[in-house]
Amino acid sequence: MMLTSSQLSSIPAPGIFVRGAASYRLVKLALLAGLALTLGQAAPQPDYLRTALATFNPAVPSGWAYTQITTQNKTTITERYDPAKPAAEQWTLIQNNGQIPTAKELAQYVPYKAAQASSLTQPVFSPSDIEPASLELLRENAARAVFTGRFRVAATAADKMLGHLQLQLTVNKQHSQIERVTLELLAPYSPVLGVKMNELTVTMDFALATADQPSLPTTRTSHFSGRILFFGNEENVHVIYDAYHRTPPPTGTKR
Repeated sequence: MMLTSSQLSSIPAPGIFVRGAASYRLVKLALLAGLALTLGQAAPQPDYLRTALATFNPAVPSGWAYTQITTQNKTTITERYDPAKPAAEQWTLIQNNGQIPTAKELAQYVPYKAAQASSLTQPVFSPSDIEPASLELLRENAARAVFTGRFRVAATAADKMLGHLQLQLTVNKQHSQIERVTLELLAPYSPVLGVKMNELTVTMDFALATADQPSLPTTRTSHFSGRILFFGNEENVHVIYDAYHRTPPPTGTKR
């Protein structure tokens, strides 16, 4: 059957289909590009999170004395830290497994603690180690919000351990303060030759700051499982910080 001239003129030219398809692809690509750009932009951080990060200190602030009760597997020791005393005397063993320490235990404790004094009050990380842009909201309710994130590349260079840890922050939204920090090993890791870390979780809890005192650590719990040399090892540690007291710095010491 022959088509009339009016019927022929009603059929779109092939170029229209080509141009239409090309236009559709361009529009689709533009929409996808816009969506990717939107998804790639980090959501603005809420004010309470920015304030919490700016004021957070995972360590006990200088000038505060406290009692530390440490339970490691089945052993519990109670110690007192007093920064107002000379460096070699700042740590005192109060109890060993609920008992007054013997003269032998004290003789072993004093030099051991003095040798570790420079690292005992150092935090696992500093606030500046956190990469704010990496923080993502995990869950929240009216009172609290939980964020996950990582540490800055610059921080992991000096301490490779931080590069293998996932960070989780629990923020009190009303007070704009961090109440809990959780660190978790992302995958098995060997920090040094002969040591294999299969699991590591550290949780630190903090009391809210008041008019009389800053935010202070209350507990620290850690779980480790792995291998040291040829021996499997599992360790559970629970630390309680108690009886805080503000003390003046030692005479002649600049704080």
